[in-house]
Amino acid sequence: MLRKSSPWVNLAYVLSGGITLYIGYFVSREETWLLLTLYSILFAAVLTIVRNTEQQDVDLAYYWGILLRVILIASIPKLSDDFYRFIWDGRLLFNFEDPYKYLPAHHLDSGLTGITQALYDQLNSQEYLSVYPPLNQVIFFLSVLFSPGSIVWSVVILRVIVLVFELGSISLIRKLLRHYKLPQAYGLLYVLNPLVIFELTGNLHFEGIVIYFLLLALWNYEQKKLNRSAVFFGLSVATKFLPLIFLPLLLRKIGFKKTVIYGLIVAATLAITFLPLINTAHIWAIKDSMSLYFQKFEFNGSIYYLARWYGFETDGYNIIAKSGKWMMYATLGSIMLYSLFSKPKEWPRQMVWVWTLYLLFATTVHPWYVIPLVAVGVFSKVRFPWLWSYLIFMTYANYAGGEYMDRIEVVIVEYSLVAIIAFWEVFGGSSEKLFFGRKLS
Repeated sequence: MLRKSSPWVNLAYVLSGGITLYIGYFVSREETWLLLTLYSILFAAVLTIVRNTEQQDVDLAYYWGILLRVILIASIPKLSDDFYRFIWDGRLLFNFEDPYKYLPAHHLDSGLTGITQALYDQLNSQEYLSVYPPLNQVIFFLSVLFSPGSIVWSVVILRVIVLVFELGSISLIRKLLRHYKLPQAYGLLYVLNPLVIFELTGNLHFEGIVIYFLLLALWNYEQKKLNRSAVFFGLSVATKFLPLIFLPLLLRKIGFKKTVIYGLIVAATLAITFLPLINTAHIWAIKDSMSLYFQKFEFNGSIYYLARWYGFETDGYNIIAKSGKWMMYATLGSIMLYSLFSKPKEWPRQMVWVWTLYLLFATTVHPWYVIPLVAVGVFSKVRFPWLWSYLIFMTYANYAGGEYMDRIEVVIVEYSLVAIIAFWEVFGGSSEKLFFGRKLS
């Protein structure tokens, strides 16, 4: 299976498998320095594989990326506790309760199957209504359907579902690379990416499902099947609302009229997914919770952190309630300006910059938020998303020792290095040899 003529590559394969297994099953985010050291070695191993994968070995590397996901099948997420809320919402649905109607504490001592104090204590969002759209809720429900009292079985079912979507995304990446006449090796930047593997298959973040539907929308768009593309785009939005920021890019691609029709189909698809709970106030509940999210939560911001510093210097307190709103307006404004005045290119190449604009103005940028950027980035020649997928993982240093502390020095290093590579590439520099060891196209 491994090439005898490449001992360093063989070692990289072995290390990537062993470290993925060890981190996935045995390392918590509180063991920060062990986690970050192993992740760095893993990233170096993956880079070695990518740089030394010849055309005839690309299939092997793809299969290896799939295997790295499969070996995590029975692990309990140790880097994120979001999955407890997934299970909580799923158990509420199992008991025919609306997850959008009441705060979690309302259901304690209710006698509902699986709704326990122990599970409640694990929630990281006890003071907020659920913000997960109905399509997600269906998956949450499926995860508890056969064993409503078991955390382990719910995790395994969730992971199998995410893994199936990941397999679909990998297949679509290969098809789209062929369509754009790009080297198949570009896809390895996603398929072998440790951040993608740990945060999607490992930590069960639903960006994996967003990416699948988004890529499916892209594929149908490239096949000139706009209506079908809009339906899949709508399903992507129904999983997480953020892909909506890509819609303005269509204005200069297909014209105003077709963009409006496309948007209406997206809206209709989204509305249909909400029908099962249409008689509740869940739309307003999600809106209120998301507003609080943008005006209260902060993690690993860039431009926002500068605004926060300015607020402390001038007003003496954290101005997130005001600056969070301005960050949203700046995001929307910058995306519209880019969409209207940038030269029309392939849709995914422009998605790279739109998603980057969103991340730059966001008050919260968790590691998994970068993954859609990595996914669409494989269809371009910019490589700063891949570097970012390494650097952003370093923000787990905030959890060192079990006490959360914002480490601004990590943020400065992260965004400085990403900015250097991004500007280098914007102004004509090529990172091809750095990441692939040679020029592929």
